[in-house]
Formats: sequence, structure tokens, C-alpha cells
Amino acid sequence: MSQFRKLIPFAVASYLIVIAVNLLGNHQYYSHGGNWHYSVAFSLGMTTCCLAFFYVLNGFVFRRMNWTERPTLKVFLGGLIFAAGGSLLSFLAIKGLVLSGIHTEQSVDTYINNCTWSAVLSMAIGFMVTAQMALRGLKEKGEENEQMKQEMIQSQYETLKSQVNPHFLFNSLNTLTVMIPQQPDVAVRFVEQMSKVFRYSLQHSGDNTIDVATELKVVQSYLFLNEQRYGDKLAVAIQVSDAAMQQKIITQSMLMLVENAIKHNELSHEHPLSVKIYNEGAYLVVANTLQRKSLIEKSTNIGLDNIRKRYALATNMPVVVDEANELFTVKIPLL
Repeated sequence: MSQFRKLIPFAVASYLIVIAVNLLGNHQYYSHGGNWHYSVAFSLGMTTCCLAFFYVLNGFVFRRMNWTERPTLKVFLGGLIFAAGGSLLSFLAIKGLVLSGIHTEQSVDTYINNCTWSAVLSMAIGFMVTAQMALRGLKEKGEENEQMKQEMIQSQYETLKSQVNPHFLFNSLNTLTVMIPQQPDVAVRFVEQMSKVFRYSLQHSGDNTIDVATELKVVQSYLFLNEQRYGDKLAVAIQVSDAAMQQKIITQSMLMLVENAIKHNELSHEHPLSVKIYNEGAYLVVANTLQRKSLIEKSTNIGLDNIRKRYALATNMPVVVDEANELFTVKIPLL
């Protein structure tokens, strides 16, 4: 039924085209007393037969075709099929009138003339039908590809995001064990800050992006935990403008950079680690003094590659990494 409804606009257009062509083409014949009632009725009857034929043809052939492969060729072939069908129906209709005795046998020119007109009009209708089907097929294919692309992006993002693993948990618990008997008040605050870090991962696990202010709060909680562990071996400076605070970054990207800075660099009284967080133009910058550990802990795949991939799914702006003058700097785009 839905296919029949879709045929109605083409049927109306076809009837109008046939009537217009009939009246214009036979104007002189009608002006000299020709029977226009019969001619128009015959033309409309033929059009109805052609539309019925095309409806069947569409149901058994065109609907089963893949219009996304070589659509131009298929539209052209569709037009030829419609033309051949219209010409054949015109011939059979005239022959049927002759055999039924309604008409005398017609001349070859009459057959050719009627079949030619039927072929031309049928081809025009055929081009309209097949072109519309080709466009619909291409549109549906495009929508399907876009949906698959979005699903793939979401899947890739979830896979990358699932790599986040707070590996500092055990070190934090060890620090807390030492702190409880010596500094119980600080230990309570330590637990509070640690819970904020883990709560952040749970609360925003479904967020692709987050505002800088929200992530910076959890970064400060994370830094507090490490400052209790390392003391003056870790120096932190944060200077982010109010405007940048309202902008977005990829969730947990700033936290990863700070985490990696502490994880992969030496922290000692002789070589304290300096970490700076600030905004610069369209970027948020995390910079640290470069003093790599001689023995690096086994990687958990949380690093620059993860951040680059996640940002690539969200923006064309690159993640900028610079290593110069004993300073390691990563700039992540503000979204």
C-alpha cells in the first residue's frame, strides 16, 4: 500500500503530461473536427495500463536492485525498459482494438507514430521513477554509513576511555597507612580527596567532554594525594583564566597528563618535579620538567596515544607535544 501511495504523484504527473502532449500534438486534427474525446480517453487508458505495468515492474525488479552501485547506468537502463514497455503496450492496445472490430487495421505509420509517442512518454516517466529510486537509495546508504560511522566513533571512544585505570591506588593506600597514626586529620582529608578522584571516574564515565573547571578540581585532588606522598619533591603551579575554565576538554585528558608526568619522571629533593597547568590561546597546557626515571613502571597504555586518538574523534585541532630545554609540554585543544 505504501508503494502504491508513492506512485500517486507520478500517476498524476503522467496524466497531466499525456493530456498536454495529446492536445498540443493533435491540435490541428481536433480543430478540424477530430474526435478528441476518444483520443484523450485512449491516451489516458494507455497511461493507466503503462502505470500498472510499471508498478508491477517496480515491485519485482527495481525495488530489488542496489541503486548505490552505478546508479546513472541503472537509471538509463530503467528508462529504456520503461520505453520498451510503453511501446509494446501501445502496439498491443491498437492491435486489440483492431481484432475486436472497434477499429480497422491501421497503417504501419500509425503503429510507429503511436509506439514512438508511447516510448518517449514512458521513458520520461521511467527516468522520473528510477531517478527518484536511485536518489532514495543513495540517501539511505549515506544515512546508514553515517550511523555506522557514529557507532564506530562511539565504540572507539568507549574502548579508549576504558583504558583509564587509577594505578596510583596502591601507592595512595600505602601513604594512607603511614599517615593514619601520625596525622589522622590529614588522613581524613586524604581519604576525601581520594574518593573525589574515584567518584569523578564513575560520575563522568559516560561523558565524552567536560568543562575545564570540573576536571581541574579532580586534578587538584589528585595532586593533593601526591603532594602528601612526595612533599616538596613535587611543585605545582596552576594559572587558568576564567574564560578557559568554561570551555571543554576531553574527559580525563588533563588528569592523564598530570598522572603521566608524575609516573614517568624522577621526584627527589635534588630534582623536584615541577608541573605547570595554564591556558594559551585555544589550548590548555600541561608542562613538566623532564627528568625521566631510569626504570619506568610497566605501561598501562594510558598516555599520549590515548589522548591523541580521543581528540581525533572530537576535533581536527591537533594535540601538540613539545620536548625542549628539559621541559616536556603537551597542549590539548579547548573545545
